[in-house]
Amino acid sequence: MLTVSEVSSFLNSFAPPALAESWDNTGLLIGRESAEVSVVMTCLTITPDVAHEAVRERVQLIVSHHPILFRAVRQMTDRTTEGATLLRLIEAGIAVYCPHTAFDSAPQGINQGIAAALHLQDIAPLRPSVPGAIVGAGRIGRLPQPLVLSEFLPMVGVILNAERIEYSGDPTGQVSRVAVACGAADDLLPDAIRCDCDTFVTGESRLHTVLEARSRGVQLILAGHFSSERPAVEQLAEVIAGQFRETRVFASRSERNPLQVWHNPGASPASDRISQNPQPHQPETPSGTCS
Repeated sequence: MLTVSEVSSFLNSFAPPALAESWDNTGLLIGRESAEVSVVMTCLTITPDVAHEAVRERVQLIVSHHPILFRAVRQMTDRTTEGATLLRLIEAGIAVYCPHTAFDSAPQGINQGIAAALHLQDIAPLRPSVPGAIVGAGRIGRLPQPLVLSEFLPMVGVILNAERIEYSGDPTGQVSRVAVACGAADDLLPDAIRCDCDTFVTGESRLHTVLEARSRGVQLILAGHFSSERPAVEQLAEVIAGQFRETRVFASRSERNPLQVWHNPGASPASDRISQNPQPHQPETPSGTCS
């Protein structure tokens, strides 16, 4: 019978822990290595819904991209969502393995997959693990033929199955040299600038990074944290199933993007609102008071 240790060893070779960022928490985080495994489920994040699904489906091992124990835990009780979720998994004998940034940066990891799906050529790490390394954070590459941004955006949307994409840049601007980094990776913008990328695709970003990208002439595409990583979780289930053919492996069916989109039909750009709104009335200063 397959064991947790055997699956963990495979995942360690597929997404080597040495590629994980120093601040991350990766590998086998819950469970006995000797425990038997016949059902494996992958997911992006372990939520109460996902944990309930795992118990219902008699899963013995969850491979969750995001670590369930990311920060130090002083207590584990059912008073918190995380504590209740952890207790449910432990009581059901479900082990948890989390590859996270090791999977982001792996040779066949998330960023490599996105870069390949975008048909980028001469793909290389955006931030090599060491100078000259062929692995590292993010990816860079060039399109076979330059596109304009309005043509490139639908490609990103289809590949990541993204319901909504935000972007900064001129729709007619040229896309040729592209940087890719899944999740919340706006800290890699300086690397994209250093590599002379005209376009940077990531999941989410802070406003100040968006403004910096615009000022430096880099077109920024935000596909959403969930959308930039969830497709790879589904592909990882196929990889594990191909390695352990006698094991049932599936991607969580209950997991959903926690963010929904509401389109305001009456919204207008801030510049329009400012120009259209009259100046507020300035009341007269009452006599006998300081102005």
